[in-house]
Amino acid sequence: MPPKDVTIKLHGREYKIRSPFEEEYTQKLARYCDGLMKNIGAATASTDYLGLSVLTLLQVAHNYLQQVELSQKPNEGAEIEIARLIALLDQMEKDVAVVNDAPFAEPPPPPTHNANTL
Repeated sequence: MPPKDVTIKLHGREYKIRSPFEEEYTQKLARYCDGLMKNIGAATASTDYLGLSVLTLLQVAHNYLQQVELSQKPNEGAEIEIARLIALLDQMEKDVAVVNDAPFAEPPPPPTHNANTL
């Protein structure tokens, strides 16, 4: 897809940029960054736009790296559940083996109903 010109707004300033993404997605990215800039600006009480931009960039990088690290760490709850399911499957295999090794017994005949006893 060819890049498109999009106007975005960050911390009260408009920027015309060329984006390789759909306009809606580009606006979503801009809203995310704008929200971060506003939160950082409120927390630091800074009016230095360049400083806020740098802090926002660092926050975006931090958020990204946290997600990368989280995606690489095993989920402890999932690991426990997988171990439980494996143990359950192992037990079922043992139970099936016992049943398969047991001598075949004919099932009991179905009960007969006497019309007089109903």
